[in-house]
Amino acid sequence: MLKKQLLYMIIFLIICPSLVFGKEVDKQVTLIVKASGEAFFQSELLISSEPMVEAILKANSIDKIDVLPVSNNYLLLEDGSQFRIYMMDDDGYFYNIHTKEKIKIASATAKKLKLYFSQLHERHYGALLPWEKVDKILPRYSTFEVTDIETGYRFNVQRRAGKNHADVQPLTRKDTKIMKAIYGGKWSWNRKAILVHINDQTIAASMHGMPHGGGAIVNGFPGHFCIHFKDCVTHRTKSLDLSHQVMIYKAAGELSSFIKALNPFDVIQLFFIALNHNDLELLQYVSDEDLDRSFLEEVEFIRATTTNPTPTIEGSVLFELPLTYVIKEKGKRETEKTFTFKVKRNTPTEGWQLETIPK
Repeated sequence: MLKKQLLYMIIFLIICPSLVFGKEVDKQVTLIVKASGEAFFQSELLISSEPMVEAILKANSIDKIDVLPVSNNYLLLEDGSQFRIYMMDDDGYFYNIHTKEKIKIASATAKKLKLYFSQLHERHYGALLPWEKVDKILPRYSTFEVTDIETGYRFNVQRRAGKNHADVQPLTRKDTKIMKAIYGGKWSWNRKAILVHINDQTIAASMHGMPHGGGAIVNGFPGHFCIHFKDCVTHRTKSLDLSHQVMIYKAAGELSSFIKALNPFDVIQLFFIALNHNDLELLQYVSDEDLDRSFLEEVEFIRATTTNPTPTIEGSVLFELPLTYVIKEKGKRETEKTFTFKVKRNTPTEGWQLETIPK
């Protein structure tokens, strides 16, 4: 769900300087790429082109829609004192956000816009490199910089250990303070999509924010934390952590294709991850429902308790799995519930989606 407050803030930052200082502005389009609708960290490209503005304004309506797709590609169109907001989804389709319409832009203009967005993606996101390569790029005791792809906050760390992923520590007390600010001032196991910068390389990664184990640097951080890259596994289970992998692909700008390739079991697991991370957009990738953030904000945590669940339906386009889980909502006691998750897709080549979610 697009956040009006954030969109208006973006518009103010980009457009209002010209309005405040009374400067006449030509017709122009600002392309914006960011990892989520709520991210403050973004990459922009300003295009002053009257023909492009006119082509977008003259776009034909294809279809009215109830729910806008999840997108990280925005177009802020400025025509004198008027502005309009459009978006492009991961499949290259364009939408008028104000009217909630799917639109068709003239092919030459659409082709240019897709090319510009592709270039912005290369600038904004990190490279999706496997751990076997990253392990050599980030040897033990190397230092590098981390950027949180939501807030844009940056801090320095040092890799201290880790065989299956990187065990790292903030470099100084200042770095610890910045890292804690990323987590809202409270340490958390929640995963965050991050960019790792070293030797002119930017690599997609994921971190959690919970100090644990030992630490050797005097930095005010009681232990170390973990950074995962593509194909990293946990030290204890030696298995991929889906929540880390989701954030890694988000940091690479490839979250949509990653989720579309998930099996039904993982789609259901993603539901639990989204609730525990209070991540509405992540949930919208696997749900057709028009969801409100208040649904997530009431959940303190949720945890499946069924071991080795057995599907009651396991087809090529329909999948059903009964699960028992424990949920803790704000102001309430923990409750055990059972729900049959129904996961579907229209054809065997499409991605799976939840038909309904427990509320």
